[in-house]
Amino acid sequence: MNNIYLIGFMGTGKTTVAKNLQKFLPFQLVEMDEAIERVEAMTIPEIFEKKGEEGFRMAETQLLSIISQEKNQIISCGGGIVLKPENISIMKETGTVVRLTSSPEVIYERVNRNSNRPLVQGKDLSEIQKMIDSREKYYADAADIVVDSGINTPEEVASEIIKQLALNGRLN
Repeated sequence: MNNIYLIGFMGTGKTTVAKNLQKFLPFQLVEMDEAIERVEAMTIPEIFEKKGEEGFRMAETQLLSIISQEKNQIISCGGGIVLKPENISIMKETGTVVRLTSSPEVIYERVNRNSNRPLVQGKDLSEIQKMIDSREKYYADAADIVVDSGINTPEEVASEIIKQLALNGRLN
C-alpha cells in the first residue's frame, strides 16, 4: 500500500493519531519534525532561529522527497508542509493525504505552552485562528480524507481514518 500522510495545523494530534494508526496497520511511522531535527542536528526552534522558516521548509521538502520513495509508512507531517505545492504533489503521488482538523480553541489549549512550536509561541487565540484561516485553502486542496481530531479520542480518530481509507478503496 502507498503511504498515509497526516496533515493539519499544529496541535491537531498528527503524531498521537499516527501512533494509534500503527495499531491497525503494520506500517513504519515517520515523524517528520523529529526526522528533520536528526538530519539538521538542531531542534525545530534552533532551525527557525538559524535558518528561518524558509530554511526549515527547504529541509522539510528534501526529507519528504526522500521518505516518499518508500511504501507502507504513516507519515506525521509538520503543520506547514502544505504551504509548498511541490510537497502536496509528492504526497498525492505517493499516498493518501489525511487532514486532521480541530477547533481553534482545542488547538490553542494543546499548543499555547509548547516552546517547541516557534510559529505560535506567545500567540493568542485570535492570532492562531488567523494562521489556521490563512492555511485553510492549502489543507483543503491537499486532503483526500478529512477527520475531526478535536472531538474524538486518538483511537477513535485512527479507527475513522481506517474506515475512510477502506470506503475510498485506499486499503489494498
